[in-house]
Amino acid sequence: MREFDRLMKQALERKVRDVRPSEQMLANIRKETDEKRKETGFMKINMKKMVTAAAVICALSVTCYAAGQLSSVVSHNGPDIETFAELEKAEKKLGFDAKFVETFGNGMTFQNGGTGETYGMDEDGNKTGEKYKMMTVSYADEKGNKVSLNIDGGSPYADAGVEEAVGYSTETYKFVPTDYELTEEDKEKEAAGEWVISCGSEEVEMMQMEYYGWNDNGIYYSLVGFDCGFGEEAMAQMAAEIMAE
Repeated sequence: MREFDRLMKQALERKVRDVRPSEQMLANIRKETDEKRKETGFMKINMKKMVTAAAVICALSVTCYAAGQLSSVVSHNGPDIETFAELEKAEKKLGFDAKFVETFGNGMTFQNGGTGETYGMDEDGNKTGEKYKMMTVSYADEKGNKVSLNIDGGSPYADAGVEEAVGYSTETYKFVPTDYELTEEDKEKEAAGEWVISCGSEEVEMMQMEYYGWNDNGIYYSLVGFDCGFGEEAMAQMAAEIMAE
């Protein structure tokens, strides 16, 4: 299993055992996450960019947006699609026309996928706005690189007046254990926006995330890879191949 999958899996599995957690459980998770953030000063990962079909996902952003009272975005789905034929059939459950490919020109090939939903929550753990269907498709190449294609039927961020990330971006993530003490360098790098620090790993690990997002008539797409070294041009080409379908 690639490092990204392992780190995300271990960070989330401690909190999530069911792909359809109760509302009370979600509220409790968010409360605990906020408390841990206040205690440690850690910035949690923006999971809108980082969902993966390798593990059941119930991820919380701790950034608080005033518009629309959106305080967090919850997404969950399971890796329940094993073949590309099943993926095409699952599209009917989404209620919208999703675009995806089986193989990219760069050799990235379909591995598995899953469907689920995403929605916003306010500071009290109540749902805000619409609940949207989503699909996650995982790809891999012979070198072991992995990329996730995330397709959302709508955006809680956009509903709350928060602009969705569009185009290419890259960020350096530092995964650290929960008992890790931030160094002066950590604090400086995080304050400068050079690093995103997330607690939950067994050891300290640095990884480079690449993201490419776009909006196709209200359907939100994003490609996410870790330590793949694609660059903007390659990811834009992958996006173009998807939209050509």
